[in-house]
Amino acid sequence: MLFGEDSLKGLKKELKSAGADMSVVKAWQKIFDKVKKGSLQMETQYSQAKKELEQVYSVLKKMEENLIAMKSDLENTVYRDSMSDSAKELKKFQGHFNQEFLIGKEDKEFHLTYQTLLGLCGKGCKGQKDVLILQSEVENILAVTEEALEKEWPSYRAMAYFYIDRTDKDIFDLPHSDKVTEVNRIYENEFLEPMREILIKSFGEERAKQTLEVDVWS
Repeated sequence: MLFGEDSLKGLKKELKSAGADMSVVKAWQKIFDKVKKGSLQMETQYSQAKKELEQVYSVLKKMEENLIAMKSDLENTVYRDSMSDSAKELKKFQGHFNQEFLIGKEDKEFHLTYQTLLGLCGKGCKGQKDVLILQSEVENILAVTEEALEKEWPSYRAMAYFYIDRTDKDIFDLPHSDKVTEVNRIYENEFLEPMREILIKSFGEERAKQTLEVDVWS
C-alpha cells in the first residue's frame, strides 16, 4: 500500500484533481508495492550475509594465527584442535554466499578457494609443507573476504526494483562499481523519475521531494 488507506485515497484524489494520468499512478503503485516489500527482503538478506561473512573472516584470522604458531610447534595439540574447530565453523557457512554485491554465486575465486581450504583442513597438517599450503590458501581467501566486506552496494530499494524483471546476468560483465552505478541508475530513471514528474507537475518540487523520498516509505 502506497500510504495508509486514508492517505492513499487523499493523494489519489489530489492527483486526479490536478489532472494527473491516473493510469500511470496506479501502475506505479503496483510496482512500488513490490519495491517496498523487496527492499525489506534485500536488507535482511544482505545484513545477514555480511554478518556471516564477518564471522568467516574472524575464523580465518584465527586459522592464520594458528598456522603461524604451528610452524614452530607442529605437534602442539592445542593448535591442531583449534584448526579443527575453525574448519567446522567454516563448514557451517559453506554455500551461504550468493549475493551479487557482496559475494556472488559466480565468484569462483571465493567459492573454489573456500572449498579447497575445507578439503585441505580435512587432510590435516602432517608436516611443514602442509602448513605452508594451508597458510597460503587462508591468506588468499582472507584477502578476497576483506575486499568483499569493504564493497558498497546499491540501495536496497534499487536492488528490489532491479530484480523485479532482471537478473545478475544483466550486469555480469561490469566491474563492481559500475554494477552499483547501473542498478541505482535504473531505479532512478525507470522507477522514480516518472512519478517525480507527475508529483512536480501536480504539487511542485518541494512537496514532490517530500512525498517521493519520505512519505511513501513511511
